[in-house]
Amino acid sequence: MALVKNNWLLSSYSLTLLSSPYWPKMPDMIYCLVPVFLLFFSLRIRQLRYIIGICIAFLLILFHGNLIKRQSDILFQSGHDITINAKVDSFFTQNSFGYTGSVRVLSINNTPVEWWRQPRVKLYTATELHPGDVLDVQVSVKPIVGLLNEAGFDSERYYFSQGIVAKVFARSEAQLKTIGDSFRYRLFQHVEQQLQDNPFRGIILALSFANRNELSESQWRLLKNSGLAHLVAISGLHIGIAYTFGFFLGMPVSRFGRYFLWAPVISGGISAVIYSWLAGFSLPTIRALLMLLIHIVLRVSHIRIGLRDRFLVTLGCMLTINPFVSISVSFWMSFTAVFFVFYLVSLEKDRSQQLWLEKLKQQVKGHTALMLCMLPVSAGFFGGISLVAPLYNLIFIPWFSLLIVPLLFVGLVVVTLGGFAGLIWAGISQLLEPVIWSAAFADGVWIFTSAHMTHLFVGLTCILLLQPILSSRIIGFFFLVFWGSSIGRGETTKWQVDILDVGHGLSVLIEKNGHYVLYDTGKSWPGGSMSQSVVTPVLRWRGARNLDGLILSHLDNDHAGGRFDIEKVWHPVWKRASQRLPGYQPCSQGTSWRWQTLKFDVLWPPKQVVKSHNDESCTIRVSDDAEHSILLTGDIEKHSEQEMLQQNLPLASEVVIVPHHGSHTSSSLKWIKKVQADVAVASLAGMNPWHLPSPRIVKRYRDNGTQWLETAISGQIRIIFQQKKRQFNTIRRDTLSPWYRQMLRKQVEWRGYSR
Repeated sequence: MALVKNNWLLSSYSLTLLSSPYWPKMPDMIYCLVPVFLLFFSLRIRQLRYIIGICIAFLLILFHGNLIKRQSDILFQSGHDITINAKVDSFFTQNSFGYTGSVRVLSINNTPVEWWRQPRVKLYTATELHPGDVLDVQVSVKPIVGLLNEAGFDSERYYFSQGIVAKVFARSEAQLKTIGDSFRYRLFQHVEQQLQDNPFRGIILALSFANRNELSESQWRLLKNSGLAHLVAISGLHIGIAYTFGFFLGMPVSRFGRYFLWAPVISGGISAVIYSWLAGFSLPTIRALLMLLIHIVLRVSHIRIGLRDRFLVTLGCMLTINPFVSISVSFWMSFTAVFFVFYLVSLEKDRSQQLWLEKLKQQVKGHTALMLCMLPVSAGFFGGISLVAPLYNLIFIPWFSLLIVPLLFVGLVVVTLGGFAGLIWAGISQLLEPVIWSAAFADGVWIFTSAHMTHLFVGLTCILLLQPILSSRIIGFFFLVFWGSSIGRGETTKWQVDILDVGHGLSVLIEKNGHYVLYDTGKSWPGGSMSQSVVTPVLRWRGARNLDGLILSHLDNDHAGGRFDIEKVWHPVWKRASQRLPGYQPCSQGTSWRWQTLKFDVLWPPKQVVKSHNDESCTIRVSDDAEHSILLTGDIEKHSEQEMLQQNLPLASEVVIVPHHGSHTSSSLKWIKKVQADVAVASLAGMNPWHLPSPRIVKRYRDNGTQWLETAISGQIRIIFQQKKRQFNTIRRDTLSPWYRQMLRKQVEWRGYSR
């Protein structure tokens, strides 16, 4: 509280900026008149001076927010197919479609764009490009439409945190106007060539140039599970090491007289700037460099301010440069670490008279407390924690700080001077071997955290921070609250169905009393699947321990592409499919079973088949004793619908999963009337090449009095059944939908989305 009371201007300024990415709407620039008038009156009315920080922050938010909205509008106002002149500002990575990387758009259809309005976009192209390349290319511009579920990767938030406002897909071969020949890229090429056969090439390039494209999947997994992944991501630690390296280089110069006393500080600052430049001035690097430069300025100018004030000044400067940085994972990692360091130091008494053993104990205690404070950040953003991270960091942060990174600087200097640094790279490899070797022992101690565990970590961390000003009774009360919230509530009649947002495909999760059945898995692709990126994170976020059942409607990739991942990770107790598969029971007409109090009735196909197609999709009616029901349909088409109608099967259901993603080949009028659903849910991707759902089908359902929902617009859709009640929730409608999502998606105003 003292921090807020004594530093209200900086605190209110920073808190207002921190909130800006989560605003539901970004006001137009005309609204800047409001804070301007308030600032004017605050100079005359003393009581209004408390809002000065808020007003200044509001002005800054309006400027930055409207600027990035203008950058987005510039791209789309010339149509979806345009010709751009752009400059590459990142390394390109290879994917299944070719290569992708970020570029800065310099002109559109031969019309130059002012430098401050130049939008940053994600370019997908068939050819590899390099930093500094300037090119002309015909592209198709697409809004950024990401999947949105309760857990899993959030591409909309990620792209916005990187300053990217759209995706562009090359329709022609890129015509290079200028080949990137920057000194940084030439240095990168030289180092890359010298590391050609080095097993730690990916780690060295990541530490040197912030290029993690060469990191092997196994190395990244080991580093993540041991809590050491942050050591290969250039951030505050590395910039601090660079400063220290330069500081010691400048020490001999400081002995030449009083005019050279600041040589170590200046040399350290230059070293930090050079290292930041090598890292491409990435956002985490800029934040770390800014913190360091503020420290240098305060030291050189002999300005003495407290640690709390220094922290607030640093935070305010970081947010001034980019007010929307609070949606970035790296920001919260840096913010938490820096805050806790300042917090610990502010609580400590003068240690100048302490024995070295006491100082060591304080260092270990502070380091351990810092690791504990990072647990909720790791749990919230990465979905898990490493139990051995404090121990590994205690050992290997000094290892990197004192040996690996300084030796890396020496190697870069040698290469810069035109030499061959083979022996140095070999030495770094020898130093990295024990890191990877020991990290292998942590491979099984990564603990995935549920929503409840994450909230528990956050709560306990807050108690830890507030412990000096809270009484033991209050702390005890909070512990009882957390303990009570972890106690199970026993069996209930409630059950819920979640139609996950998996793009073009289907994955339906049925939950009752903490147990789960999965109907379809979504698609897969080389190196990944919706099971890995959506289904598994959602199950882990729920705290699921296993999967009771897995049902595959049919074997098309968009429905069953992730089945191997589900089988490997979740080991379903029972499995059913309409196609004959080893270990799978039949999912065919006439089959029924009970799962807790729910009844599963298979209506289609008539028998299990050797090869299942759309019309052999396993169609199941799930119901309870309170007459709630949902019809799971897969990709059945009109032929199957007609057969079911002729057999007079019990199709009537409260909710229906729209067959075949709303294609005109399904959902015949007679079938819709027979089902007589209150709600129809379509699982599909926005802007899909098949132009689904068919407007005719949407109209057909609505004309029948059925409410229409789809994952492309609503994100994950949840249906909760309890006794005689039914409740619908959608991620986009029922959770905070910030303004930047609306901007990136262009308010879902592309073709066919006037629904």
